[in-house]
Amino acid sequence: MGTSAEAMTQYLAAVNDGARRYLIEAGGVPAGTASVRHPWLKGPYLELLALLSAHQCQGIGAAVLRWFEDEARRHEARNLWACASRSNTRALSFYRRHGFTETAELPDLVADGFDEILLRKFPIG
Repeated sequence: MGTSAEAMTQYLAAVNDGARRYLIEAGGVPAGTASVRHPWLKGPYLELLALLSAHQCQGIGAAVLRWFEDEARRHEARNLWACASRSNTRALSFYRRHGFTETAELPDLVADGFDEILLRKFPIG
């Protein structure tokens, strides 16, 4: 969607916007990042899950979702939330395989011409 490296760096470095950022490591090396906003609509919102291409399709994303769900249960959340671009069919398929369903379409949310799909997993567990 044309996000610059500088804009992504600023987003990941933000500390007072209500979200927590996580470095995802695999084998002791950086593999990606995640950002979680909680509380958000009776449960946590995974606002970013990004893995470097060399670390995709290795079960790391599934492990992150297991952690995400375990943390939500620990905090007695009712829902898990995620969002993916309509054009990102791999991400949408990934979330569906892990029990998320489409809840709403959000036109032009991140950028003009890009529709986002809000996904929900309920009940969790």
